[in-house]
Amino acid sequence: MSTVNARRSAAGLFASLRPLGENASEPPLAALTGLLDGIADPVRLGLVRCLAERREATAAELSERCQASGQTIRRHLEALVTSGIVVEAAGESDGATPGRPAARFSLHPEAREGLARLFGPPRLY
Repeated sequence: MSTVNARRSAAGLFASLRPLGENASEPPLAALTGLLDGIADPVRLGLVRCLAERREATAAELSERCQASGQTIRRHLEALVTSGIVVEAAGESDGATPGRPAARFSLHPEAREGLARLFGPPRLY
């Protein structure tokens, strides 16, 4: 499966999720299992939870919040971006801080909606 198709299927699967018992036409078990495998890792699950609560964050902010090394966070973010669950956006310069601005990460909008349907709206702060 190409990266683009993987992103579409992951985001589409999140969009089709409903709370248990709400809709008898559940997504195919194999697709759901694949998606859950993608976020079943404790670090990835922590990243998804953090992004559900914060809207967007840099890898450094997520590293601090999830209590994992920057390298670990970046590796898991890369996998989540490839799967289409997380979106990466180029950081914007403030004009005063030297160097390249940090990339910002957020949940794919359909992933955010699907998670909200399953677990209720996130607490934003």
